[in-house]
Amino acid sequence: MPPRTLTYPAYIASLLDTGAKRMAAGVRMDCTSQGQCPRSCHLCHMSPRAAQGRQQSEPVLLQITKAAPIYELVSNNETYQALQEAMMSMLWCSGKGDVIDDWCRCDSSAFGTDGLPTCAPLTQPMLKLSYTYEPSSSLVIMEWNHTEPPIGVRIVDYLISQEKVTERTDHSKVETETLLSFVDDILSGARSPCVMLGDIPNLLSSSVSMIIRCLEPDTTYMFRLWAVDNTGRRSRPSEVTIKTPCPTVDDVKAQEIADKIYNLFNGYTSGKEQQTAYNTLMDLGAPTLHRVLYHYNQRYESFGEFTWRCEDELGPRKASLILSQLDELSPWCKGLLQEPKIGLRRMSLKFLSCRYTDTKAFGLNWSDMGQDVHKACDEQTLTVMYNDYGEPQELDLNVISFGFFVVS
Repeated sequence: MPPRTLTYPAYIASLLDTGAKRMAAGVRMDCTSQGQCPRSCHLCHMSPRAAQGRQQSEPVLLQITKAAPIYELVSNNETYQALQEAMMSMLWCSGKGDVIDDWCRCDSSAFGTDGLPTCAPLTQPMLKLSYTYEPSSSLVIMEWNHTEPPIGVRIVDYLISQEKVTERTDHSKVETETLLSFVDDILSGARSPCVMLGDIPNLLSSSVSMIIRCLEPDTTYMFRLWAVDNTGRRSRPSEVTIKTPCPTVDDVKAQEIADKIYNLFNGYTSGKEQQTAYNTLMDLGAPTLHRVLYHYNQRYESFGEFTWRCEDELGPRKASLILSQLDELSPWCKGLLQEPKIGLRRMSLKFLSCRYTDTKAFGLNWSDMGQDVHKACDEQTLTVMYNDYGEPQELDLNVISFGFFVVS
């Protein structure tokens, strides 16, 4: 019986029929025509088809490729180890160093101009405003997530910068700058009277939050955050720019003072009553004075407008000193203070008040930091006040204004 001729594609297909799927898996065949044989090629014309004067043979190129895992191509332990080291270097050290335990030993070419190693990527932390608490006129809450890879980088600190922007149109112009270390200044409780801890990382969350106080109302601030690794290298900064809300006012108290001033001005005003009215109005501050003026004119304008009554009862000089305070606010805040109703909300905010502690004593294990920090910090509550501008029955956010801006 003559031997059976079996083409290679047919052979591969037969493997699938016989159950040898692993051998055939990943095999790809591609047949492409290479054109007809030239007449000058004597080998092509030696075929039986050419001898009988029939159509000449057409060469075909059969390309066969098979996908295989890299580890199957490694034939010895030395090659396997070299391949593993190269893959680890590419994964954790940007291909410019070797992985030693859980850190990167950088090549000589992977150092910056400051002499610090740069082969292990240092992730930029993302600073953001708290989603839970809105900024007040003197306080904001900033958050970020603490993340670091298992190999290559060890974050040992964060640097927080606070800048007061003085030029409304140019955020690069700053008046004051404060730079704090999260570990040395805030976590240790050494030098942070206006910055307090909120949340700290634990086994369930990697969130870090800080409460920043002592801010001025209606003022633009720029906050920056850097991560610092164990070599002293800083990450690229993450930045948030925010304008704090207008000063908070107690509208109920402003109505009471408006009634008091009317009673002092009504009828004959003695020298003692004049001095009492003058001292009361001078101690109010610009926001409350605006509301006193508003309520006085709403109720008693028929007896004389507020500014005219001040000049008439107290004299032009004292009235000028009182009324000059009205110009201390921006047009935006003046507009909000003309709302018919201004509500006052109080919110309790928990924070950690830390005594001075040597943070190096507990080794900065970020995932288990909570237990150690709570030993040196007391949980306390801070009352924060907010104003809502608008009628209370209209709870639509399009009607009630909270009065703060975040600038991206």
